[in-house]
Amino acid sequence: MRKIIERFRRSLTLKVILSIVLLTTLVLGLVGTTLYTRISAGVREEKVDSAISEAAYTIYFAQTRLLASSRTDSELRRTAKEIVNSQAIGSDISSREIVLIRGFRNIDPEVPIDSVSNQISLSTIPNTLREKVTASGNISWEFVNTIYASGKLVPSVAVGEEIQVSKSGTYEMYVIFSLEPQIKALALIKNYLWLSGLALLILITFVTWLTLRQILQPIREVAATAEQLTKGALDLRIEVQSEDEIGRLGQTFNDMARSIEEQIRRLENLSRVQQQFVSDVSHELRTPLTTIRMASDLLFNARASFDPAIGRSAELLLAQIDKFEKLLEDLLEVSRFDADVANVKPEVVDVRTLVSKCMDDLALVASDRATSLTLECVGENLSAQLDPRRITRVVRNLLTNAIEHSEGKAVNVSVIADDHSLSIGVRDHGVGIDPANHHRVFDRFWRADISRSRARGGTGLGLAIAQEDARLHNGKITLWSELNEGAHFTLTIPKKFGGDLTNTALHHEQPISFHD
Repeated sequence: MRKIIERFRRSLTLKVILSIVLLTTLVLGLVGTTLYTRISAGVREEKVDSAISEAAYTIYFAQTRLLASSRTDSELRRTAKEIVNSQAIGSDISSREIVLIRGFRNIDPEVPIDSVSNQISLSTIPNTLREKVTASGNISWEFVNTIYASGKLVPSVAVGEEIQVSKSGTYEMYVIFSLEPQIKALALIKNYLWLSGLALLILITFVTWLTLRQILQPIREVAATAEQLTKGALDLRIEVQSEDEIGRLGQTFNDMARSIEEQIRRLENLSRVQQQFVSDVSHELRTPLTTIRMASDLLFNARASFDPAIGRSAELLLAQIDKFEKLLEDLLEVSRFDADVANVKPEVVDVRTLVSKCMDDLALVASDRATSLTLECVGENLSAQLDPRRITRVVRNLLTNAIEHSEGKAVNVSVIADDHSLSIGVRDHGVGIDPANHHRVFDRFWRADISRSRARGGTGLGLAIAQEDARLHNGKITLWSELNEGAHFTLTIPKKFGGDLTNTALHHEQPISFHD
């Protein structure tokens, strides 16, 4: 059942055909039912009209004969029997039975002459019809089942009227017409409607399938070609065999594919040029920068023998060279991200150990800021498949920012894991970030406090690089922050490299509570 549902969801042909079949079945059912109902009503109405007309003549004939007969009992019986037998017709096409019975108002007739044709039962005539005949005094009719002595039931219409019989008073005469020919005709019409509807349904289904095949086959080719294009077959094209809408679709797709191929080739060339530029810039800048650093190190080491102003200049020179090297390194890394050449070397790492080492490395910096670092781990398995260099860079960046903005308050670090993913949280209790600026935090060169960042040597690229490192692991970095309440950055990555965060429960809309 699941396979059928899945196939239905993935197949446009099946959806359209099933919809057409259901709609056509509904329409044909309504039309067929309405048509059959009207035909059936028309046939029965015509039969009733014919039966009334024929019965009126028959009853008039019987009335005339009975009134003209003598008053002897034997003659009346003989006349009645002759009328009943002569007017009854046994043909399958227009079978007709006669019933002559004493009326309700004939209380004490001297000569009963009840008579029926072909041994049918008097119970064939229902009391409701007899009451109609007695009450109206005119011809009345009703649908009945003719009951024969053999037990056979025949759907019929009975037409009756009161007649006067010499010496015997009021009697009722009924002419019963069989409806079997009409029922057979209606059954034939019903079967014909069913067969016609089924044939029409099959024809519509076939035409729909044929039309969809002609329309969807080129679309399937377009989809297959597009799939191959996504896999790198940029020179693949669709064979256009017509000039109609489908042909124009194929031609438009080929033009689009050709344009995409040209753009991709151009981007590839641009990427190669950019990579070469990055490599050249890296080489050309690092060589003189190394020389400048060696010279500044010599000046810095000898600053005690210089004039105090010159010694201070040596310290500033070394600090600016450190800042320049960090900026150059960050710019080169950003260039690698832009050129999509950043490589990842995943390995299984104990994240608890990685985070602890980062905290140890920055313990001295935290001590200088009068800031304490605490670590809390939740979960049994805190290992993950990741690039230790990149994740270490992310953690160090988050820790450095937290220490700088902690205002001497504690910085809490958490490592939390479930079966699918792992989160590293860094929480400070400092100045915080205005919620209106949350969307700008990961922008390149954006600083929440420009004066503070410049004083401490920030480049404004740390969080942008951290977010890219998280993206390379199919992870993300989220932020919670309020002014004067601090900030909580959370790095969440899949435990398995190349996995996703679909099934993770580690979504921290609010900061984790810690025991300081």
